[in-house]
Parts: sequence; C-alpha cells; structure tokens
Amino acid sequence: MGRSFHRHAVHRAAPALVAALALAATIAAAPPKPPPGNLLNACVPVSGVVTSGQPEQQAFSALRRAGYRRVIDLRLAREDRGYDEPAAAKRAGLAYVNVPIDPVTLGDLEFTAVRVLLQDPKRGPVLVHCATANRVGAVLIPWLVLDRGRSEDEALAIAQRVGLHSEPMKQKALDYVRREKAGPGR
Repeated sequence: MGRSFHRHAVHRAAPALVAALALAATIAAAPPKPPPGNLLNACVPVSGVVTSGQPEQQAFSALRRAGYRRVIDLRLAREDRGYDEPAAAKRAGLAYVNVPIDPVTLGDLEFTAVRVLLQDPKRGPVLVHCATANRVGAVLIPWLVLDRGRSEDEALAIAQRVGLHSEPMKQKALDYVRREKAGPGR
C-alpha cells in the first residue's frame, strides 16, 4: 500500500513540481534589473552588484532608493572626482569604502580586499566603480571565479562587458586566480 500511495502522490505532485521548476528557471534566466540612476558604463554583472565608471553626485540617492547599501570606490586619492564622494555617499545613506587601485601596482592585496567586501551579503547590494569601469572589470575576475564558481572564460566575458580593456590588469587577475587555486605557498 505504501508503494501505490507513493506513486499516486508523485503523480499528483508532478504538475506542481513542473510549475515550480519552470518558475525557478524563469527567475534564474531573468536579466538583472537595470542599474538605478545615470551611471557611466553601468552594468549589472550579477544580481546585487552594479558596476560603473565615476558616478555623478546625484546617483547616490538613486542607488539608495533602489536599495543599495554600499559604494566601493577603486579610484586613487589623487584622482579628482569633482566632489566629496565619501560625504555624498554618506548623505545618501550609503556606506563608502575606498580600495585604491593603481593599475601598475595592482596585486593580491587589492584583489583580496575586493573579494572580502563582495562576499558580505549583509552589506549589499553594492556599487563598485572606478573612473571608467576598467579596473572594476579586473577586480571582478577573481571574485567571479573563486567565490562565485564561474569559469575563467565566463569571468573574462563579464569583466569585458563591465569595462575591462587592459591586458596587463586582466593578466594580473588571472595570475592571482591561478595562485589562489594552487593554494598557499605555491
């Protein structure tokens, strides 16, 4: 009796299961929402992460209204933003973090810092930006491969869509990924 009851229950539940799987596939395949505000080179590479070039001051309030919580600025202190970005982010109710990235000296410390910041779901959704999104693309590669399970090819395609065009930064990111995959001391 248990066996026939089980078969009957499975047959009765099958339409609901098919509907649930179809809904899940639709949600997974749905494109990410467009980024809020007017952001230079804006992209949503994964849900909860918006990337861009330098945002205009008024973009921060649009980000906050859209539910964003943090800004990760990859620009160096000597780069002119045209306004006090930390103050503008704070006024809008956003946390602000600066991880200064010099394309020439980009290394493990910077890649690791961005990975740590992006791994904290309580602090997202997040905007990650630099001047044009070139550096953003580079620092996303390790996070996408090592922390999000993407292949190197997928991560590179996303990074290029985001704005990466620097071959040296791309190579530094891939070298970091390979060192991290090899483990400590290798």
